Amino acid sequence: MFLKTMIIDDEPAICSELEYMLKKYIDIQVVSIHYNPVEALPQIIELEPDLLFLDIQMPGMNGLEFAKKLNQLSHPPLIIFSTAFHEHALEAFHTPAVFYLTKPILESKLDEAIKKVKSLQTKKKATDHQPPPALEEYVCVRKDNKIIPIQVSQIFFAFVKERELYIATHDTIEKCDLSLHELEAILNKTGSFFRCHRNYVINLKQIKEMIPWFHNTYLIKMNDGKQTEIPVSRGKMKAFRSMMNL
Repeated sequence: MFLKTMIIDDEPAICSELEYMLKKYIDIQVVSIHYNPVEALPQIIELEPDLLFLDIQMPGMNGLEFAKKLNQLSHPPLIIFSTAFHEHALEAFHTPAVFYLTKPILESKLDEAIKKVKSLQTKKKATDHQPPPALEEYVCVRKDNKIIPIQVSQIFFAFVKERELYIATHDTIEKCDLSLHELEAILNKTGSFFRCHRNYVINLKQIKEMIPWFHNTYLIKMNDGKQTEIPVSRGKMKAFRSMMNL
């Protein structure tokens, strides 16, 4: 089965080069090339491509904004960003994109991106005929002698202090009776959480900034009300860089 693929980039030379590089994949079919997202949108709606290579800085509409609009479609394509600007990596992570390529595009990185796309397509086919997923899981915290359920997606980070586990949402930090190991097992089901330190688990979707820190590590500033800063330990840096495509 072919993966219907579209390329959107305002540089014709880049489009031609990428189209040439994609020819080695026998199951990828480039159905159209566009130089700005506004002109591409009608074709995306009509052809319903499986995969979209999308530049970020383009005239007419920013690629990041365009990706968020596409997510409103009933059958949005998988998106691979390609750009010459490394500083867009974190913002791109908060879109429906599945990979982030920097120009000039290396064959090894393109192979990695295509491999991930095919893996996602295989999983999608396997789940197409399965029943709807269960309701989102909850984690309970204690507040004023009451037990309150919190949706997992509302958790910004969790941490251990003096052998007690605390869960932070945007505005509150409350005690939880689970162990950090037990909580991590629940959060890992979402694919959005990462154990960045022995005492911390963070929601990758709620990262505001990554600040270079001691020993080539990062200090993570979260999107909660206090913009809490959380360290990434040296032992977790390799896995963290991989997850963030750094």
